Amino acid sequence: MLTKEQHVAYWMETADDNWHSIQNMVSVGEYVPALFWAHLAIEKLSKALWVKDNEGNTPPRIHNIIKLLNATSLLLTDEQVNLAGRLNTFQLEGRYPTYLQELRRIATKPYTHELLTAIAEFRQCLLNKLPSTK
Repeated sequence: MLTKEQHVAYWMETADDNWHSIQNMVSVGEYVPALFWAHLAIEKLSKALWVKDNEGNTPPRIHNIIKLLNATSLLLTDEQVNLAGRLNTFQLEGRYPTYLQELRRIATKPYTHELLTAIAEFRQCLLNKLPSTK
């Protein structure tokens, strides 16, 4: 049976793996998949924080970052709620072909770089609330 610390570490490690894959996607112009993976990375850090802050070791099986973080000690700013909402769009709508055309139109190179910069700051905020793995 895994300890709470091992559960947190699992979510953090898999989030880190996802985060490192994003740059390769961006470098070849795969902006929608990069933003989908950015959502995965933030979702997993949110689940790590959920495990840290809650009695159980199994976070809810949901993908909504806002709902996950609302059940943690992190007090989201309006800017973070907006960012998480934008990320949720890429998680949900990125799964359905009917939405992909619209997402591809939105996820231009400048848009993706701007959004990933904000996501990197949000990622660091979440990491600051979690135990160091080094």
